[in-house]
Amino acid sequence: MFTNRRANSLVTRRARQSWPAGKPFKILSLDGGGIRGIYTAEILRRCEESFCRGAPLARYFDMIAGTSTGGIIALGLGLGIPTAEIVGFYRDDGRKIFPPLPDGFVGRLQSFIRSLNGPKLVHTELEEALKRRFVDHLLGESMTRLVIPAFMMPKTEIAVFKTDHHEDFSNDYATPMWQVARATSAAPTYLKGLEHEESGQIFIDGGVWANNPIMVGLVDAVTDYDIDFDQVSVFSIGTGNAPFTLRKPDVFRGLIAWREAIKAAMFLTTDNATAQAKLLLGPDRCLRIEPSEADSAIELDDYDTAFARLPDLAAEQFESKRAEIERFFDGVVAPRERHYDR
Repeated sequence: MFTNRRANSLVTRRARQSWPAGKPFKILSLDGGGIRGIYTAEILRRCEESFCRGAPLARYFDMIAGTSTGGIIALGLGLGIPTAEIVGFYRDDGRKIFPPLPDGFVGRLQSFIRSLNGPKLVHTELEEALKRRFVDHLLGESMTRLVIPAFMMPKTEIAVFKTDHHEDFSNDYATPMWQVARATSAAPTYLKGLEHEESGQIFIDGGVWANNPIMVGLVDAVTDYDIDFDQVSVFSIGTGNAPFTLRKPDVFRGLIAWREAIKAAMFLTTDNATAQAKLLLGPDRCLRIEPSEADSAIELDDYDTAFARLPDLAAEQFESKRAEIERFFDGVVAPRERHYDR
């Protein structure tokens, strides 16, 4: 699972694999967002029921990029798990992973004080749920190409877990899926990081640097294959990206005012990733859907509000974008390369 990724970086440009001229390359990109992943799962459930004609949804995409909660969904899709079961994961396991918020001022104050000295949530609930769902399946078993961002501490280092769809990707294919899911979803302040005991490295949520993994998938595609940008199309699903705001006087203040600056970083990286992808591909080749306004500000551990609002919103937005979404399901894609996993 652990590799010194910088030490193993290529010193030359990656050899690009052949890809038929003019053949489309379709990417599904899934944002992070905790329990707000129910929005993504509901959108995909409706896609599978409406367009997939009985085939697993992953058979319609050449690559799936997923971060945090989106990474968990991506891994499930890669195994061919029905989207209805993925919705069930959020509905059933989600209640245990994200217990009800404390009632009253005293309860919320106690929760806040605990969060100052440790993670807000109990990581074992998530870990046990992932083990139940993924059992002993390995990353290399995915039917589609997967790219799953995370990063490592204490010495910061970016990590992207990848299936063995290129001969350079020999590090991750034998990693248990539950560990990949746990690594990408270890949100700072919410969940304990996943420690790799042999190396002392700790895996943290990929959302810190790539909450919207659209560019991670796009860069991987155009460096792995001999394809042009005009062959690539991306269906990107967000979970809500409320802007981080400060009053003007607070902008010039110090730590107290900026203590939640991580939210600002995640907003900017999410927003910028979409803008970059649209510049490279053109807006017509990049479909982005996500909750907006009040629904974008639901906290990633607020199970009750997420389930009260997001499934209905997903149904509404699916219908409003139905024709645009359907073009991604015009036919199944060819099986991926398997350089190491057999």
